[in-house]
Amino acid sequence: MQELVAVVHDLRQQCPWDRKQTVASTRPLMLNETYELDEALRSGDPHDIAEELGDYIFMGVFLADVLEKERDIKFDEALRGVVAKLKFRHPHIYGSVKVRNAEDVLANWEKLKRKEKARRKSILDGVPAALPALHQAQLIQERCRRVGFDWDDPRQVLDKVAEEVEEVRQELRRPRRSAARVREEMGDLLFALVNLARHLDMDAEGTLKDANRKFRTRFEVIERKFAADGRELATVPLEEMEAVWQQAKKLKSGGAGKTRVRQAGSKGRN
Repeated sequence: MQELVAVVHDLRQQCPWDRKQTVASTRPLMLNETYELDEALRSGDPHDIAEELGDYIFMGVFLADVLEKERDIKFDEALRGVVAKLKFRHPHIYGSVKVRNAEDVLANWEKLKRKEKARRKSILDGVPAALPALHQAQLIQERCRRVGFDWDDPRQVLDKVAEEVEEVRQELRRPRRSAARVREEMGDLLFALVNLARHLDMDAEGTLKDANRKFRTRFEVIERKFAADGRELATVPLEEMEAVWQQAKKLKSGGAGKTRVRQAGSKGRN
């Protein structure tokens, strides 16, 4: 770590590009590295994980140097602060508090956070607004769970999903459909689906990424098939594309592809 800090210091002094970076220009780079590390973790490849973890740590140290120069925020102070916070929030390790399980740890963690940040009016105040929507929804639900506002059983959540599906269906049946109401009900449905994923110990964001990847892999089989035949995909009847889609499913069965996706002016299969 000391060598990395020294390298970052050299870059920030001697490299014209690194020297001109600001907080504004570094933020998106930090986000990119976060997503790239997440993708590597999901892939499970040890080499990719090690590489992306290194890039992620580098960007953290780089941002620390930028913040010190631009806003006089000292790296050492940040490190001392996080160490003190972690010790304060783990009194079962660094104090005399007794806990029985992970649930006790989380409940106590939430109480200590409220003491630290009494100025906050809600336990949800610390949920970052910039998070991807699925991740944000799951974090909101997790925060509520810590104070007991949650379903007891995933089957109850599944019933809620069914209820939200019916509310969307009702809005679509209206003679004079309101786009605003449909949008609201769709939001409720998505929120309920995230809740179901959480109750099944799944990461909603990652689960949808897996589905996206699977759909792309299968759709690309369709593209390659008709490109090899010299045919424009837009001119191929849906029935022919469907037949190839079913073949693609058999190549690597995973259970996706059961729901037809229809959008204005286009047809697809999911």
